[in-house]
Amino acid sequence: MLRRFLRLGWGAALAGRANVGRLAVPMKLTFALTYWCQYRCTTCNIWQRRPEDELTSEEILAFVRQTSGVVWADLTGGEIFLRPDAADLLQAMATSWRRLAVLHFPTNGFLTDRIVAATERLARRGGPSIVVTVSVDGPRRLNDEIRGIAGGFDRQMETLRALRAIPGVRAAVGMTLSRTNIDAVRNTFDACAQEVPGLRETDFHVNVMQLSAHYYGNADLRGQLPSPDAAREAVRQQRLRRRLPLTPSAWLERRYLGLLEEFLATGRTPIRCHALRSSCFIDPWGVVYPCLTYSRPIGNLRETGMRLAPIWRAEEARTRQREIWRGQCPQCWTACDAYPTILGNALRPGGGRLHGADG
Repeated sequence: MLRRFLRLGWGAALAGRANVGRLAVPMKLTFALTYWCQYRCTTCNIWQRRPEDELTSEEILAFVRQTSGVVWADLTGGEIFLRPDAADLLQAMATSWRRLAVLHFPTNGFLTDRIVAATERLARRGGPSIVVTVSVDGPRRLNDEIRGIAGGFDRQMETLRALRAIPGVRAAVGMTLSRTNIDAVRNTFDACAQEVPGLRETDFHVNVMQLSAHYYGNADLRGQLPSPDAAREAVRQQRLRRRLPLTPSAWLERRYLGLLEEFLATGRTPIRCHALRSSCFIDPWGVVYPCLTYSRPIGNLRETGMRLAPIWRAEEARTRQREIWRGQCPQCWTACDAYPTILGNALRPGGGRLHGADG
């Protein structure tokens, strides 16, 4: 418990520092471990890839050994548990990154036994807070239609129930809103709550489908985007159902939803984005990007001996960061980058809103 408290304290200190300047190392890291996925979601084209030459276990472990200062790690895919070494990689990060306060990974929930075993192993070890998001796209029939695999919903619920039974693990539901399921938010929560006793509104996270050439590979799926007005109303209703926030994480989620409403109304990132100021994204080949949506690579870990520091400190990264800070980038509001952005603007006058060309 003391170690966890100290890690959270270090994270709070870094977030405070991000309010006044660019960090020397990224506070939050989003790392796609693989683009392999067995689902066939209509909002995402990751599953259409057949990736080759993704980073090996040895390369990722070398990256872990040579990286320090990360306090929040998102390990994503594809489906990370299609990697046979996923449990070992998660364990290495939890063990080696001594300042890591939050270790989060989303999963499609299909490989129940493998997912649960890896999470139980992490929970026994202690260290960072373990947060797992099981993605769901609707009630049973709609979920399976969107995901393209019959029986998917039942597997997802089986995984969610098992994860929620692990002491010290927070397991939540994540729903991406698209044209197909925009009217099914409440029905989706009710369907999940029927299968998972004790599920609360605070365990139910929503985000809105967004486009990305280098991550989702879904630039051709613009027709799947929900109407901004319909999405804004769905997000507003979800925010109101969550009640007043009583914990820091609940405050962060409510703030994220409120700013998501603004983004849907304007199409503009609502506050100054912290991509490359306090966060970045790494793809399965070690290519470093500012975030999930800005398709401007700034370096490749394989060219630096799996060291992130030379890429983070290079002039290319600083140039891209200045562009993003001024709003000269594709506009988005994804949860992966929204959370560090909210924390990094918490102490800024006006909440970090753009008032001019300079910051």
